[in-house]
This record gives sequence, C-alpha cells and structure tokens, in this order.
Amino acid sequence: IFYAENKEYDKSITILGRCLTNFNKLDFPRDKAIKLKIIFNLAKCLGMTYQYEEAVKYIDKGIKLAINLNTLYLLGELYYLKGWNLLRFKQQNEEDIANNMKKALFIFELTEKENLIKMVKEKYFENQTEKSHS
Repeated sequence: IFYAENKEYDKSITILGRCLTNFNKLDFPRDKAIKLKIIFNLAKCLGMTYQYEEAVKYIDKGIKLAINLNTLYLLGELYYLKGWNLLRFKQQNEEDIANNMKKALFIFELTEKENLIKMVKEKYFENQTEKSHS
C-alpha cells in the first residue's frame, strides 16, 4: 500500500500478490476483511499499470468475497473500480459499465459516503449526460 502511495505500482503488485498467496495458505484466517483490502489494493494497482483485464478478475473475486461475507466493506469501491477499469477496455460494454457505476452509487448512498457519491456522479454520470447531449 505504501509503494502504491508513492506510485511504485509494480513493487506494490508483487508484494500484494505475495500477501494474497500467504493469506490463502492460512487454515483459519481470522479477519477476511484483510483479504478484501489486499484484493482491492491489488486490483487498483493493476488498473494503474494498464492491466485492466487482470484488475477486473481480482475485482470480481473481491465482489464475490464481500457478498459471501455479507459486508458492504469496500463493495461500493470495488464496483466503482470495476466500472473504471471497464471504461478503459478497447471493446467497451456501456451497459456493463453503467451497471457497475449504478451499484457503486447505490452502495455509497446507502452508506452515506458523500465524497464517493460526489466522485461517481462527477466522474461518470455527468460525463454520460454530456455524451448524450453531443
């Protein structure tokens, strides 16, 4: 995470990948939210290094894990990150992108994360409105 903060994404990807491998080797991991955080940060770094498809694979694992854990922790962020990565695919599926952004927005509204609500609206939904008017 510290490497990612300093934009050393490749180093961060290596370390987070190791963390995930070691976490998966634990017989009875106590705090599965840690695994969720590792997956989220790994996917984020993969996206920042243009590895969008790989990022989406991890995001899907994270979404599945959050749902299995019955937690909203990072779920909205994961849906937003999935939409963000899907936007960068050469073959874009507008409907898939919109569905992920809507889910992210819904969860952010549910959990009252005002700064994230604002970010999703500004970075995605306002751009969609502008596109449809041009």
